[in-house]
Amino acid sequence: MPIPTQNINEGNEEFIERCMSDDTMQEYDEEQRLAICSLQLGDEDRALEDIDTKPTQEMANEAEQALEWRAEFGRGGTEVGVARARDIKNRVNLSIETIKRMYSYFSRHEVDKEAEGFRSGEDGYPSAGRIAWGLWGGDVGFAWTKRKIDEIAKEEKNLEDMENKDYRHIQKIEETEESYIIHFAKAHNAEMNAEETPEEIADELVDELIEDSPNVETYQRSNPNKEVRTFNVQDLELRMDGDKMQVGGYGAVFNSQSNDLGGFVEYIAPGAFEGRLEDDVRFLVNHEGLPLARTTNGTLRLSVDDKGLRYEADLANTSVSRDLVELLKDGTVSQSSFAFVVEDDSWESRDGLNVRTINKVSRLFDISSVTFPAYDSAGSYALRSMEQWQEEEKKKLDASLEEEKTEGIKEQDLKQRSLNEMRLQILKNKY
Repeated sequence: MPIPTQNINEGNEEFIERCMSDDTMQEYDEEQRLAICSLQLGDEDRALEDIDTKPTQEMANEAEQALEWRAEFGRGGTEVGVARARDIKNRVNLSIETIKRMYSYFSRHEVDKEAEGFRSGEDGYPSAGRIAWGLWGGDVGFAWTKRKIDEIAKEEKNLEDMENKDYRHIQKIEETEESYIIHFAKAHNAEMNAEETPEEIADELVDELIEDSPNVETYQRSNPNKEVRTFNVQDLELRMDGDKMQVGGYGAVFNSQSNDLGGFVEYIAPGAFEGRLEDDVRFLVNHEGLPLARTTNGTLRLSVDDKGLRYEADLANTSVSRDLVELLKDGTVSQSSFAFVVEDDSWESRDGLNVRTINKVSRLFDISSVTFPAYDSAGSYALRSMEQWQEEEKKKLDASLEEEKTEGIKEQDLKQRSLNEMRLQILKNKY
């Protein structure tokens, strides 16, 4: 049997009660039934369901007093007010529409508080107006509805903002072994579509996906913007204390020219790693395998000095760690490397070389001891950045050549004009 759905004229509370008591729900416990039934409501209803609509004990006391007064004096309020007082007295969760009606009642009848008999000690106390006011929860009820109306307004505003940006809603995110697939809803408005593209939204999601993913390595392997650089080990430090193994060195060196990265060489500027020392960084071998140390548990510590990005790793007591230490000792492994994503870079041409300077790194993935310099890879971001720079330089060159051509034509015109003037003057003198 299918899960019950809400009827057109059925209130949320009425539907939830019917749904939870349905035969199809009996295999679940109460919390599961409530969750399943709540999911059958619309987005707006689910958002407003998060608002606590249970009357306070002070409101219940006020409603109970008003019911007693009405029974004693035979005045004040209507049957609607009495029904509302009973719900408040029993502290029943009120619907959003009921809270709005309560706020409307209090706002309309606040003037009744000025009448004789509303306050204790006045003639005719409690007046019909005072009893009616109490049936709806009294002053504490009015204050409570004001707070709830503010909460409702904020939720409704959030929903309105979301509806106005339907074009950018992410319908679902799939994680495969190779990558993330983000499904976006199509734009329904050209003006909205111009406001922000799915690609820009996807970029904003990168950090969230990294932090929330149960498989961070999957993301790191498939990130097309990830780049890797390798350096010869400098100032290598190895310490052994029983089973404790510590290795230290530089994962990156500032102002040091790289090898050819595929049409360009590269420098890392001091300050490139500002803000990155708190990233979740691993210490690996050849950028893969289980981490031997990690910043999040304090076994990998990063720092920056005038020379570059320095690391100290307390290696896990594993066979891989022990093998690595031996290979570092005898120099068989002699290079360190880091994997990263660039946020800002700049380009120039020096002695016929395309030179890139990394000014800012936006993400640091790992520091690794590596066996081959061939691990250097530019990554798609670097290649796109170089192509963009080359295109801009070509445009500048074309503009310069066009300007020179125009100036050359002007200069030729001036020479020709000067010759013509000289001929004219000769002719004048001759005749």
